Amino acid sequence: MKISALIVARNEETKIRNTLESLSFTDEIIVILDRSNDGTLKICKAYTSKIFKGSWLSEGERRNFGIKKCNYDWILEVDADEIISKSLAKEIKSNLRNNSINDFHYIKLLNYVGEKPIKFGWMACLAPDGKFCLFRKKSKLWIDGRVHPQYRLDGRKGIGLSNKITHKMSRNISDLLVRLDRNSTLNAYDLKDNKTSLSRMYSIRRIFSRFIKCFILRKGYKSGEIGLLISILSAIYPFISAMKVENDIS
Repeated sequence: MKISALIVARNEETKIRNTLESLSFTDEIIVILDRSNDGTLKICKAYTSKIFKGSWLSEGERRNFGIKKCNYDWILEVDADEIISKSLAKEIKSNLRNNSINDFHYIKLLNYVGEKPIKFGWMACLAPDGKFCLFRKKSKLWIDGRVHPQYRLDGRKGIGLSNKITHKMSRNISDLLVRLDRNSTLNAYDLKDNKTSLSRMYSIRRIFSRFIKCFILRKGYKSGEIGLLISILSAIYPFISAMKVENDIS
């Protein structure tokens, strides 16, 4: 069973090499470069000739473009800061070799801040703790949106894989805060485009409920001080996004 690896990237020269090297077990690597102006293209050329450049405002649109460029039935969709371990690669190949009826699989993420794995407390506004990123080409469709858009899955759900994707998401705390700023700005543009009512996002009750979900229900407290920080950032994310809309996004 042949598999396409799909990477969508923008200015990822400091991270993408490790990702590309970890995908050597796949049958092709498709790279979608969105408005990159650093050394990402040069690095990618050492690993694949299947590189497509363009400009997309919508994350969903550029990912759907990438899916169409894949040549094989099965696709492993990863970000430029994600690494597939040898054990996960082996599990993926074994799963597909023995799979004739399922259409998509869930793979957990292990998110890193610096060299420290943060196992608990994540919410999707900063980083998901897993995703359906192994799927048949016709079974996944992304919905329009600038940041963390939704997607639709069609077909039969397979088992979740036991090994995790290593997600080198932030180099340090400052980088984590930059991530919050970027994601809330993109979310603000989506809110503005969709003419979303902002009143609910200013709800103090909602801020506390998001904090409790992150810190208590998702066990952010087990990650110590950084778990507390992640919970606070996740709680105020909608509030910041709404403020950016009302202040004409800055």
